[in-house]
Amino acid sequence: MNCFQPKYFVLVLLVVQNTCLVLLMRYSRTRPGTMYLGSTAVCCDEALKLVTCLGILLFTYLYNKRKEGADGGGGYSQLSMSEMDGRSDVAHDGSDEEDVDDGNIGANSDGGTDDITEANNIESFRDYLKEQLQFDFRMAGLAGIYTIQKNLLYLGISNLDAAVFQVTYQTKILTTAVFSVLLLKRKLSYQKIGALLILTMGVALVQLDKVEANASKSYQEQTRWVGVLAVLGACCTSGFGVSVFDIALM
Repeated sequence: MNCFQPKYFVLVLLVVQNTCLVLLMRYSRTRPGTMYLGSTAVCCDEALKLVTCLGILLFTYLYNKRKEGADGGGGYSQLSMSEMDGRSDVAHDGSDEEDVDDGNIGANSDGGTDDITEANNIESFRDYLKEQLQFDFRMAGLAGIYTIQKNLLYLGISNLDAAVFQVTYQTKILTTAVFSVLLLKRKLSYQKIGALLILTMGVALVQLDKVEANASKSYQEQTRWVGVLAVLGACCTSGFGVSVFDIALM
C-alpha cells in the first residue's frame, strides 16, 4: 500500500491544522491586555475563506479555459471563422478601393474585437460563478449554524485549557450520531453504541479530573463550566449541521 497517497496527506494536514488551530486560539485568548471579540475573528476568518474560494474558482476557470483552447481552440473558433468570412467576401469583390477600405475597417475593428472578447470573457466567468455558487446559496441556513458554532468555540477555548477543550469537543461524534438517528433514521450497531458510551465516559472523566493545576496560565478571567457548556453547544450545532448537509445532498 502506498503511504504517499493524497488522502493520507490530507488527513495529516487536517490533524496538524486542527491541533495548531486550538493551540493558537488558546494562546491568543489568554494573553494580557484587551481581548479581541470572537465575532470579529469569525468574520475575518469567513472573509478570508471567501477570498480563497473565489481565487480557487478563478484559477480553475482559467485552467479549464486554457485547456479547452489547447485541445481545440473552441473559445476562439467562432471569432476566427467570422474573420475568415469577412476576408473571403472582400476577396470576391475584386476592387482595389474596396480592398483598401476593408483594410481600414479591419484595422479599426481590432479594438472593437478586443472589447467584445473581453466582454464575452467577463460574461462567461460570471456564468461560471453562478453555476458553481448556485448550490452554496441554498446553504445560507447551514452557514448560519456554523457561524454560531465558531462563536461558541471561541467562548469555550477562552474558558478551558487546550487539552480539556480538545477532548470535550470530541463529543461532536456523539451528537452527530444522535442527529443521524433522529433526522436521517439511521441505525447504529452495538459496537458503535458501545464506542459512543466509552467516549461519553472519557469526556466525563476529563471534566471531573482536577486539571486546573496543570492548565496553561491565563491573564483573562475564566469560568470552567461556561466553557464546557459552550463546547457542548458547539458539538450540538456541529452534529445538526452535518445531518442537515447530508439531507441537502440526498
